[in-house]
Amino acid sequence: MNNILYYQHFKNIPDASIIDDFKPSCLEAASQLRDQIKSSELAAIDVVFDESDLKLLDIFAKKAVSYQKILVLGVGGSSLGGKTLAALKSDHKIEFLESIDPLTIQNCLKNIDFPNTFFLVISKSGETIETICQTLIILQKFEELGIKDFSQQFLFITESEENSLAKIAKKIGGEITPHSDKIGGRYSCFSIVGMLPALIAGLDVRKIRNGAKKILKNFLESDEINNSCAMQLALYQKGYVNNVIMPYIDELKNFTDWYRQLWAESLGKDGFGSIPINSMGTIDQHSQLQLYLDGPKDKFFTFITQKNTKCDFKIKDLDECPTLFGGKNLSQIVKVEQDTTIEILNLKNLPIRIFEIENLDEEVLGGLMMQMFLETILIAYAKKINPFDQPAVELRKKSAKKLLRNND
Repeated sequence: MNNILYYQHFKNIPDASIIDDFKPSCLEAASQLRDQIKSSELAAIDVVFDESDLKLLDIFAKKAVSYQKILVLGVGGSSLGGKTLAALKSDHKIEFLESIDPLTIQNCLKNIDFPNTFFLVISKSGETIETICQTLIILQKFEELGIKDFSQQFLFITESEENSLAKIAKKIGGEITPHSDKIGGRYSCFSIVGMLPALIAGLDVRKIRNGAKKILKNFLESDEINNSCAMQLALYQKGYVNNVIMPYIDELKNFTDWYRQLWAESLGKDGFGSIPINSMGTIDQHSQLQLYLDGPKDKFFTFITQKNTKCDFKIKDLDECPTLFGGKNLSQIVKVEQDTTIEILNLKNLPIRIFEIENLDEEVLGGLMMQMFLETILIAYAKKINPFDQPAVELRKKSAKKLLRNND
């Protein structure tokens, strides 16, 4: 994709005739999605054009950063978007608690100075088991410490003031701000759910949304993204049912987790869906590459590389101990590692997509996240799947709550 954010290209794609079979359904899906964007029907996308929330976000962020630490309580879509964005800043003081493993909770609490920590609690439904349990444990800790005036240390983001989390918030006098009932968790990264943690981390949220808008403009004016979707559907038809995403940028580790949820939860329906696989270069060259090269030919690879790094190291050999690396920059070695991995996969005739970026920043990350939104929704529409629900997951939640009630 030729634009100021990044360049996208492919290797070893199927024959054009196979892709052409899927272009009509993708064009129809693109027409549907374009109409929805133009008529502001999709709140998760329309929010990038809105600046009315920025003043309130700024107020919340200034309050939060006045504390020594900010702890975000949430899981899945309530956490992964903000966590992905915050990773662009290594020196922030925001942390994310997603697990309810007792040892993880205990280790987290050991590192909290409770009077000097701000708690951002996020759950769209307000009924998320993990988030409610985390919140109650932290409130119990305040009680054990004898801290009584702590309500100003909490902000709750949830869609209703009548759900369980909102009732907890009201009980302690904590502030509640709405989570849009029209935006699902995994699509919430451009709303307050993702923008507030990003702002707290010190990012420019306008640039994040601007990057998203640039990709939207590209989608509205060209067929590059829907042609990419036609290619991915053709690959799926040919048996490439595993979707490997492999950045060579450590700041994108959380992005792969975010993408995994978006892809799996949106498309895994009615017997359809490829399996998203997280992989990080160069680390997973030492754990997964053998399978990729010599295992089943059922994987489509997406690589994300960057030309420039925020810092670099010149490697100096020890005296009388020469290596292949002396005199080279570490960024040069990373490039050799990524290029040879891509080339050997290419020689194996495996389908590859490469996003090449100059520098990873707010605009680029916002653009990448919006492109993944659009591709996921387009493929769902082309397959007549609802990309915004998760019916099987809801069954699991109901089953868990029923078991908990029966164990009272």
